[in-house]
Amino acid sequence: MTDDQRHASFRPDVLTFKTDILDEDLTLSGEILAKLDVILKGINDADFIVKLIDVYPTNMENGEHTPDHISLAGYQQLVRAETFRGRFRNNFAQPEVFKEGQEEEVNFPLQDILHTFKKGHRVMIQIHSTWFPYIDRNPQKYVENIFEAKQEDFTTGTIIIKGSSTVEIGENDGIEQKLPQTKM
Repeated sequence: MTDDQRHASFRPDVLTFKTDILDEDLTLSGEILAKLDVILKGINDADFIVKLIDVYPTNMENGEHTPDHISLAGYQQLVRAETFRGRFRNNFAQPEVFKEGQEEEVNFPLQDILHTFKKGHRVMIQIHSTWFPYIDRNPQKYVENIFEAKQEDFTTGTIIIKGSSTVEIGENDGIEQKLPQTKM
């Protein structure tokens, strides 16, 4: 899971947002909160995966301790990630189906962070709805116990992540940290 995330960047079902190349080091610390405004079409359940990634420069050279099978040029280092089952967006004790075509908020925390993105790197956020085989597949049709889903329960649909969605990253000494201007 902590390996290079470039494979996900090329998937058509993964939203990828990245900053311009950083002009100086950027240290982020504190809590991370994903605040997604979503609309589901053709499905009534979904998972949401949000990843914070450190993108290395495309001209980065391998160091003496870098394994031979890894190239650091353009490497996408997973810094933080979280998977959230949308059915628990309002209450962990009472799962809820999504209403077809209705905008809903899906807010959830990621693990806290203390990471410095070096000058020349980029900050990337990826959002997707499956991380199989690391996380079991959600059939996207509400079933009480996902682990009991039958093949016929699995369906396809559309998940819209609205532009009003944000990923907020902590506060440091009362000053909110802001990424270079990047919209989702």
